[in-house]
Amino acid sequence: MSQAFFIAGTGTDVGKTFFSSLFLAKYGKKFGFQYWKPIQTGLSETNDTAFIQKITDFDSSYFLKPIYELDYPASPHFAAKRASMEIDPKLVLGRIAEIRTKRVLIEGAGGIFVPWTEDYLSWKGIQESNLKVIVIGSSELGTINHTLLTLEALLSRFIPVMGFYLVGPKNDLVEDNMQIIQKLGGVPSFGYTGFPMQKLSPSEFIEYANLNFDIRNHVIGSVMEEGEEFDS
Repeated sequence: MSQAFFIAGTGTDVGKTFFSSLFLAKYGKKFGFQYWKPIQTGLSETNDTAFIQKITDFDSSYFLKPIYELDYPASPHFAAKRASMEIDPKLVLGRIAEIRTKRVLIEGAGGIFVPWTEDYLSWKGIQESNLKVIVIGSSELGTINHTLLTLEALLSRFIPVMGFYLVGPKNDLVEDNMQIIQKLGGVPSFGYTGFPMQKLSPSEFIEYANLNFDIRNHVIGSVMEEGEEFDS
């Protein structure tokens, strides 16, 4: 059975949740994937789990409840401090171990150097979870630098990166960005998906994902175990 996999971003607000919503819309029901964000901050402004549930209109069985739900929009260590508590990495890793053989997309909080505690960074949690990773980057100016830095940081720590995917506004840089990151980053480009031009209903968003996300099946082909059928 396919293992869970981790979505790591090149920073905050680069499109991890958008990627996750596209993946769930296209593959959630077909292959039984669930979405999980173990550490959710900024609940006073947004809730990624609720956003994806609303945009897909999938029922609650496709979503795992976060371990930590923190109101303040900041890194986990500071949001937890504001709530007079502290993130327990062992608790998070224990929960990951429980679901690692299931089909779960795990979205991280912010970039890979975001601290869970004052002395425990996000990359450490990814490394100790021993999960495969897809790196998500923005399509906009600066993504070459940010994505290559993220890839180097993960690969130098022997974290298994399957590939990278860009999301965001369509522009003249996208194709060259993907080519140069793939050439210099040491992992394959899985593709690019732009933002919809208008607000979509759940059924329209699912159709959008089916037509515009993972067109060459690179993402699903890497996530699924060898020998499994994934023809979309």
